[in-house]
Amino acid sequence: MGATQFLERPDGRLAYDIRGQGPLVLCSPGLGNLRGTFDDLVEPLVAAGFTVATVDLRGHGESTSHWPSYNETDVACDLVDLIEALGVGPAVLLGNSFSAAAAVVAAADNPGLVTGLVLTGPYLREQPKTLVGAFGRWVITRPAIGRWAWNRYWPRLFGPRKPADLATRVRTVSVNLAEPGRYDAVRAMLSASHHTADQALPDITCPTLVVMGDADPCFADPEGEAWYAAERTDGLAEVLMVRGAGHYPHAECPQCVSSTVVRFLRSACFGEKPTIG
Repeated sequence: MGATQFLERPDGRLAYDIRGQGPLVLCSPGLGNLRGTFDDLVEPLVAAGFTVATVDLRGHGESTSHWPSYNETDVACDLVDLIEALGVGPAVLLGNSFSAAAAVVAAADNPGLVTGLVLTGPYLREQPKTLVGAFGRWVITRPAIGRWAWNRYWPRLFGPRKPADLATRVRTVSVNLAEPGRYDAVRAMLSASHHTADQALPDITCPTLVVMGDADPCFADPEGEAWYAAERTDGLAEVLMVRGAGHYPHAECPQCVSSTVVRFLRSACFGEKPTIG
């Protein structure tokens, strides 16, 4: 990870780091997670000739802890403002889970700034509710016990192919969410609607790569969910199913994901401009 930099926004500031030279890939994590989730993906992308920026969500990581709202449109605006501030766009947005929804909204509203999407474990629409699932969501959104429950639930979102440093990742997230105001952002995002992203999918005209773990516990049918997103867009779209991965395929299988992402960026988004070196 590079040195932390900050983007001043009207209601706070966003923490990000940036490495490399070339076309911009802006990576944004899922709710309750930190920008370090992309650490194993950054090096291959930089080596392939891309500029890679990773940003902490509002309320998370090193970004300001308290914001007036935390919906997917808010995060979409954060991503767009960062692209404009960096001055090296247009960019490919690489978003995981909640950030995938924000990336879709950003691309639909700003086609001139977003030249492609990579959506990992994308949570783009409301999922069928079960009694167990509804109870679990109720527990993790409670002010008193929510953070305790989240810290025990979050590691289960990884599939059988867990990162070697999972214990370190879990500790880092737990420490960050213990800071005042951090878990309020998680609770707000967990309660946010995904209607805007779902409705924006048909307005996506840029190339889209959907990366989904076949063991993602967030979806009853992960492959069906991946193809739902891909087929709803109005541009070139493809799906990469990562065997044995859960909700974070970019962190669970960075080698296979990075090779596909590099090929996709070159062929579909940036026309073979980058070169390895």
